[in-house]
Amino acid sequence: MEATCNLSHEFAIGSGGSGIVYRAELPTGETVTVKKILHNNRENLMLQENSFVREVKTLGRIRHRHLANLLGCLSSNHGEHLLIYEYMENGSLWDWLHKPEKSQKRNRELSWEARLRIAIGLAKGVEYLHHDCVPSILHRDIKSGNVLLDGDMEAHLGDFGLAKAAAESRGRDSTGNTESGTCFAGSYGYVAPATEKGDVYSMGIVLMELVSGLMPTDRTFEGDMDMVRWVRSRMTSAAAAEREASLDPVLKPLERHEESSMFEVLDVALQCTRTAPAERPSSRKVADLLLHISLRIASDELWKESRTI
Repeated sequence: MEATCNLSHEFAIGSGGSGIVYRAELPTGETVTVKKILHNNRENLMLQENSFVREVKTLGRIRHRHLANLLGCLSSNHGEHLLIYEYMENGSLWDWLHKPEKSQKRNRELSWEARLRIAIGLAKGVEYLHHDCVPSILHRDIKSGNVLLDGDMEAHLGDFGLAKAAAESRGRDSTGNTESGTCFAGSYGYVAPATEKGDVYSMGIVLMELVSGLMPTDRTFEGDMDMVRWVRSRMTSAAAAEREASLDPVLKPLERHEESSMFEVLDVALQCTRTAPAERPSSRKVADLLLHISLRIASDELWKESRTI
Protein backbone atom coordinates (compact mmCIF):
# COMPACT_ATOMS: atom_id res chain seq x y z
CA MET A 1 0.00 0.00 0.00
CA GLU A 2 2.94 2.30 0.68
CA ALA A 3 4.38 1.52 -2.75
CA THR A 4 1.16 2.69 -4.43
CA CYS A 5 0.23 5.53 -2.01
CA ASN A 6 -2.81 3.52 -0.92
CA LEU A 7 -3.67 2.51 -4.49
CA SER A 8 -3.54 6.02 -5.89
CA HIS A 9 -4.76 6.50 -9.47
CA GLU A 10 -1.31 7.69 -10.54
CA PHE A 11 -0.11 4.08 -10.15
CA ALA A 12 -3.04 2.58 -12.11
CA ILE A 13 -1.93 0.90 -15.34
CA GLY A 14 -5.20 -0.64 -16.49
CA SER A 15 -8.73 -1.69 -15.64
CA GLY A 16 -11.23 -4.35 -16.62
CA GLY A 17 -14.64 -5.71 -15.79
CA SER A 18 -13.48 -7.20 -12.50
CA GLY A 19 -10.97 -4.68 -11.18
CA ILE A 20 -8.28 -2.00 -11.43
CA VAL A 21 -4.62 -2.91 -11.93
CA TYR A 22 -1.72 -1.00 -10.32
CA ARG A 23 2.05 -1.06 -10.68
CA ALA A 24 3.93 -1.29 -7.37
CA GLU A 25 7.70 -0.99 -7.00
CA LEU A 26 8.62 -2.57 -3.66
CA PRO A 27 11.52 -1.47 -1.41
CA THR A 28 13.32 -4.68 -2.42
CA GLY A 29 13.48 -3.38 -6.00
CA GLU A 30 10.95 -5.95 -7.20
CA THR A 31 8.08 -4.64 -9.31
CA VAL A 32 4.67 -6.34 -9.01
CA THR A 33 1.16 -5.90 -10.35
CA VAL A 34 -1.65 -5.36 -7.84
CA LYS A 35 -5.21 -6.07 -8.92
CA LYS A 36 -8.00 -4.61 -6.80
CA ILE A 37 -11.31 -6.46 -7.19
CA LEU A 38 -14.05 -3.88 -7.67
CA HIS A 39 -17.33 -3.90 -5.75
CA ASN A 40 -19.66 -1.90 -8.01
CA ASN A 41 -22.69 -2.15 -5.73
CA ARG A 42 -24.04 -4.26 -2.89
CA GLU A 43 -26.01 -6.46 -5.30
CA ASN A 44 -22.77 -7.43 -7.05
CA LEU A 45 -20.89 -7.95 -3.79
CA MET A 46 -21.42 -11.72 -3.73
CA LEU A 47 -20.44 -11.99 -7.40
CA GLN A 48 -17.24 -10.00 -6.76
CA GLU A 49 -16.49 -12.16 -3.72
CA ASN A 50 -16.95 -15.29 -5.81
CA SER A 51 -14.69 -13.84 -8.54
CA PHE A 52 -11.92 -13.22 -5.99
CA VAL A 53 -12.21 -16.66 -4.38
CA ARG A 54 -12.35 -18.34 -7.80
CA GLU A 55 -9.25 -16.53 -9.06
CA VAL A 56 -7.27 -17.35 -5.91
CA LYS A 57 -8.33 -21.01 -5.95
CA THR A 58 -7.60 -21.34 -9.66
CA LEU A 59 -4.21 -19.64 -9.67
CA GLY A 60 -3.18 -21.14 -6.37
CA ARG A 61 -2.90 -24.60 -7.90
CA ILE A 62 -1.46 -23.92 -11.36
CA ARG A 63 2.01 -22.97 -12.57
CA HIS A 64 3.00 -22.60 -16.21
CA ARG A 65 5.43 -20.38 -18.10
CA HIS A 66 2.57 -19.02 -20.26
CA LEU A 67 0.16 -18.23 -17.42
CA ALA A 68 0.38 -15.17 -15.15
CA ASN A 69 1.81 -16.23 -11.77
CA LEU A 70 -0.09 -15.24 -8.63
CA LEU A 71 2.40 -14.17 -5.93
CA GLY A 72 -0.03 -13.44 -3.12
CA CYS A 73 -3.43 -12.14 -2.07
CA LEU A 74 -5.06 -10.03 0.62
CA SER A 75 -8.62 -9.95 1.90
CA SER A 76 -9.55 -7.28 4.47
CA ASN A 77 -12.42 -7.28 6.96
CA HIS A 78 -14.18 -4.44 5.12
CA GLY A 79 -14.37 -6.42 1.89
CA GLU A 80 -11.30 -5.17 -0.01
CA HIS A 81 -9.62 -7.86 -2.10
CA LEU A 82 -6.17 -7.58 -3.67
CA LEU A 83 -4.29 -10.00 -5.91
CA ILE A 84 -0.53 -9.63 -6.43
CA TYR A 85 0.96 -10.89 -9.71
CA GLU A 86 4.36 -10.86 -11.33
CA TYR A 87 4.75 -7.63 -13.32
CA MET A 88 4.47 -7.80 -17.11
CA GLU A 89 6.46 -4.82 -18.32
CA ASN A 90 5.14 -4.88 -21.89
CA GLY A 91 1.47 -4.71 -20.94
CA SER A 92 -1.14 -6.54 -22.96
CA LEU A 93 -1.29 -7.72 -26.55
CA TRP A 94 -4.31 -5.43 -27.02
CA ASP A 95 -2.12 -2.41 -26.18
CA TRP A 96 0.43 -3.42 -28.80
CA LEU A 97 -2.10 -4.10 -31.53
CA HIS A 98 -4.60 -1.30 -30.98
CA LYS A 99 -3.14 1.64 -29.01
CA PRO A 100 -1.98 4.46 -31.35
CA GLU A 101 0.93 5.44 -29.07
CA LYS A 102 2.34 1.93 -29.49
CA SER A 103 2.25 2.02 -33.31
CA GLN A 104 5.85 3.08 -33.96
CA LYS A 105 7.26 0.65 -31.41
CA ARG A 106 4.94 -2.05 -32.78
CA ASN A 107 6.46 -1.79 -36.24
CA ARG A 108 9.86 -2.42 -34.71
CA GLU A 109 9.13 -5.05 -32.07
CA LEU A 110 5.86 -6.78 -32.98
CA SER A 111 7.10 -8.49 -36.14
CA TRP A 112 5.29 -11.51 -37.57
CA GLU A 113 7.87 -13.75 -35.88
CA ALA A 114 7.04 -12.14 -32.51
CA ARG A 115 3.29 -12.48 -33.14
CA LEU A 116 3.59 -16.14 -34.02
CA ARG A 117 5.60 -16.74 -30.84
CA ILE A 118 2.83 -14.99 -28.85
CA ALA A 119 0.19 -17.17 -30.55
CA ILE A 120 2.09 -20.33 -29.63
CA GLY A 121 2.54 -19.15 -26.03
CA LEU A 122 -1.18 -18.44 -25.70
CA ALA A 123 -2.09 -21.85 -27.17
CA LYS A 124 0.31 -23.64 -24.83
CA GLY A 125 -1.14 -21.84 -21.81
CA VAL A 126 -4.68 -22.82 -22.80
CA GLU A 127 -3.54 -26.38 -23.59
CA TYR A 128 -2.17 -26.66 -20.04
CA LEU A 129 -5.49 -25.49 -18.54
CA HIS A 130 -7.57 -27.87 -20.66
CA HIS A 131 -5.38 -30.98 -20.77
CA ASP A 132 -2.87 -30.93 -17.91
CA CYS A 133 -4.97 -29.64 -14.98
CA VAL A 134 -7.20 -32.04 -13.03
CA PRO A 135 -9.99 -31.15 -13.25
CA SER A 136 -9.48 -29.17 -16.45
CA ILE A 137 -9.96 -25.40 -16.19
CA LEU A 138 -12.01 -23.17 -18.50
CA HIS A 139 -10.66 -19.62 -18.68
CA ARG A 140 -13.87 -18.19 -20.23
CA ASP A 141 -12.44 -14.74 -21.02
CA ILE A 142 -9.61 -15.23 -23.51
CA LYS A 143 -8.96 -11.99 -25.40
CA SER A 144 -5.98 -9.89 -26.45
CA GLY A 145 -6.40 -7.70 -23.35
CA ASN A 146 -5.78 -10.74 -21.14
CA VAL A 147 -2.68 -11.86 -23.06
CA LEU A 148 0.14 -10.22 -21.08
CA LEU A 149 3.67 -9.74 -22.39
CA ASP A 150 6.85 -9.90 -20.31
CA GLY A 151 10.18 -8.19 -21.02
CA ASP A 152 10.99 -10.76 -23.72
CA MET A 153 7.55 -10.36 -25.37
CA GLU A 154 6.58 -13.86 -24.20
CA ALA A 155 2.82 -14.40 -23.75
CA HIS A 156 1.22 -15.04 -20.34
CA LEU A 157 -2.56 -15.59 -20.12
CA GLY A 158 -3.99 -13.67 -17.18
CA ASP A 159 -7.23 -12.55 -15.48
CA PHE A 160 -8.79 -15.73 -14.15
CA GLY A 161 -11.78 -14.00 -12.52
CA LEU A 162 -14.19 -15.98 -14.72
CA ALA A 163 -12.21 -19.22 -14.72
CA LYS A 164 -14.08 -22.34 -13.71
CA ALA A 165 -13.47 -26.06 -13.45
CA ALA A 166 -14.91 -27.79 -16.51
CA ALA A 167 -16.97 -30.14 -14.35
CA GLU A 168 -18.40 -27.17 -12.42
CA SER A 169 -19.47 -25.39 -15.63
CA ARG A 170 -21.51 -28.46 -16.56
CA GLY A 171 -23.53 -28.42 -13.33
CA ARG A 172 -27.26 -28.83 -13.07
CA ASP A 173 -29.79 -26.10 -13.68
CA SER A 174 -32.82 -25.29 -11.52
CA THR A 175 -34.79 -28.13 -13.12
CA GLY A 176 -32.09 -30.67 -12.31
CA ASN A 177 -31.00 -31.04 -15.93
CA THR A 178 -27.36 -30.91 -16.94
CA GLU A 179 -26.51 -27.50 -18.40
CA SER A 180 -23.91 -28.97 -20.79
CA GLY A 181 -21.80 -25.85 -20.60
CA THR A 182 -24.43 -23.44 -21.91
CA CYS A 183 -23.74 -20.60 -19.46
CA PHE A 184 -22.22 -17.47 -21.00
CA ALA A 185 -19.32 -15.36 -19.77
CA GLY A 186 -16.51 -13.32 -21.26
CA SER A 187 -16.05 -10.22 -23.42
CA TYR A 188 -18.03 -8.98 -26.41
CA GLY A 189 -16.51 -10.09 -29.70
CA TYR A 190 -14.74 -13.07 -28.13
CA VAL A 191 -17.59 -14.73 -26.27
CA ALA A 192 -18.82 -18.30 -26.83
CA PRO A 193 -20.60 -20.85 -24.57
CA ALA A 194 -18.48 -21.86 -21.58
CA THR A 195 -16.86 -25.13 -22.63
CA GLU A 196 -13.29 -26.01 -23.62
CA LYS A 197 -14.38 -25.35 -27.22
CA GLY A 198 -15.61 -21.91 -26.12
CA ASP A 199 -12.05 -21.07 -25.05
CA VAL A 200 -10.82 -22.40 -28.41
CA TYR A 201 -13.26 -20.08 -30.24
CA SER A 202 -11.96 -17.06 -28.29
CA MET A 203 -8.38 -18.11 -29.02
CA GLY A 204 -9.28 -18.22 -32.72
CA ILE A 205 -10.42 -14.59 -32.54
CA VAL A 206 -7.09 -13.58 -30.95
CA LEU A 207 -5.26 -15.38 -33.78
CA MET A 208 -7.27 -13.32 -36.27
CA GLU A 209 -6.30 -10.16 -34.39
CA LEU A 210 -2.62 -11.10 -34.53
CA VAL A 211 -2.74 -11.59 -38.30
CA SER A 212 -5.11 -8.78 -39.32
CA GLY A 213 -4.27 -6.15 -36.69
CA LEU A 214 -8.02 -5.52 -36.34
CA MET A 215 -10.23 -5.69 -33.25
CA PRO A 216 -13.26 -8.00 -33.35
CA THR A 217 -15.33 -4.86 -32.64
CA ASP A 218 -13.78 -2.87 -35.52
CA ARG A 219 -16.09 -0.73 -37.68
CA THR A 220 -15.27 -3.05 -40.58
CA PHE A 221 -17.55 -5.63 -38.95
CA GLU A 222 -21.05 -4.15 -39.04
CA GLY A 223 -24.50 -5.64 -39.54
CA ASP A 224 -24.24 -9.33 -40.42
CA MET A 225 -20.47 -9.09 -41.03
CA ASP A 226 -18.43 -10.20 -38.03
CA MET A 227 -14.71 -10.91 -37.84
CA VAL A 228 -15.07 -14.63 -38.57
CA ARG A 229 -17.23 -14.08 -41.67
CA TRP A 230 -14.87 -11.31 -42.86
CA VAL A 231 -11.79 -13.52 -42.59
CA ARG A 232 -13.56 -16.51 -44.16
CA SER A 233 -14.76 -14.45 -47.14
CA ARG A 234 -11.22 -13.24 -47.83
CA MET A 235 -9.59 -16.61 -47.32
CA THR A 236 -11.99 -18.23 -49.82
CA SER A 237 -11.65 -15.45 -52.39
CA ALA A 238 -9.96 -16.27 -55.70
CA ALA A 239 -8.52 -12.73 -55.86
CA ALA A 240 -5.04 -12.44 -54.34
CA ALA A 241 -5.70 -8.80 -53.37
CA GLU A 242 -8.75 -9.86 -51.35
CA ARG A 243 -6.74 -12.49 -49.50
CA GLU A 244 -3.91 -10.07 -48.80
CA ALA A 245 -6.41 -7.56 -47.36
CA SER A 246 -6.73 -9.85 -44.33
CA LEU A 247 -3.06 -9.25 -43.39
CA ASP A 248 -2.01 -6.37 -41.11
CA PRO A 249 -0.65 -3.64 -43.43
CA VAL A 250 1.94 -2.51 -40.84
CA LEU A 251 3.79 -5.80 -41.42
CA LYS A 252 4.17 -5.22 -45.15
CA PRO A 253 6.28 -5.76 -47.20
CA LEU A 254 6.31 -9.42 -46.24
CA GLU A 255 8.67 -12.22 -47.14
CA ARG A 256 6.95 -15.01 -49.08
CA HIS A 257 7.30 -17.48 -46.19
CA GLU A 258 5.85 -14.90 -43.76
CA GLU A 259 2.80 -14.31 -45.94
CA SER A 260 2.13 -18.02 -46.42
CA SER A 261 2.47 -18.72 -42.69
CA MET A 262 0.06 -15.87 -41.87
CA PHE A 263 -2.54 -17.50 -44.13
CA GLU A 264 -1.85 -20.81 -42.37
CA VAL A 265 -2.52 -19.20 -38.98
CA LEU A 266 -5.77 -17.71 -40.32
CA ASP A 267 -6.74 -21.21 -41.45
CA VAL A 268 -6.14 -22.47 -37.88
CA ALA A 269 -8.21 -19.53 -36.58
CA LEU A 270 -11.10 -20.47 -38.87
CA GLN A 271 -10.96 -24.04 -37.58
CA CYS A 272 -11.14 -22.66 -34.01
CA THR A 273 -14.22 -20.55 -34.82
CA ARG A 274 -16.33 -23.15 -36.60
CA THR A 275 -20.02 -22.81 -35.74
CA ALA A 276 -20.36 -26.31 -34.32
CA PRO A 277 -18.16 -26.70 -31.19
CA ALA A 278 -17.59 -30.40 -31.93
CA GLU A 279 -15.89 -29.45 -35.21
CA ARG A 280 -13.35 -27.17 -33.52
CA PRO A 281 -9.90 -28.59 -32.74
CA SER A 282 -8.77 -29.07 -29.15
CA SER A 283 -6.39 -26.50 -27.65
CA ARG A 284 -3.67 -29.18 -27.78
CA LYS A 285 -4.24 -29.60 -31.53
CA VAL A 286 -4.11 -25.80 -32.00
CA ALA A 287 -0.80 -25.61 -30.12
CA ASP A 288 0.60 -28.43 -32.30
CA LEU A 289 -0.55 -26.76 -35.55
CA LEU A 290 0.98 -23.40 -34.61
CA LEU A 291 4.23 -24.99 -33.47
CA HIS A 292 4.39 -26.92 -36.75
CA ILE A 293 4.02 -23.64 -38.70
CA SER A 294 6.82 -22.06 -36.65
CA LEU A 295 9.14 -25.05 -37.07
CA ARG A 296 8.58 -25.10 -40.81
CA ILE A 297 9.56 -21.41 -41.04
CA ALA A 298 12.72 -22.11 -39.02
CA SER A 299 13.53 -25.07 -41.28
CA ASP A 300 13.06 -22.96 -44.42
CA GLU A 301 15.34 -20.27 -43.00
CA LEU A 302 18.07 -22.83 -42.25
CA TRP A 303 17.76 -24.22 -45.79
CA LYS A 304 18.15 -20.73 -47.27
CA GLU A 305 21.23 -20.07 -45.13
CA SER A 306 22.81 -23.35 -46.22
CA ARG A 307 22.19 -22.44 -49.87
CA THR A 308 23.93 -19.07 -49.50
CA ILE A 309 26.91 -20.68 -47.80
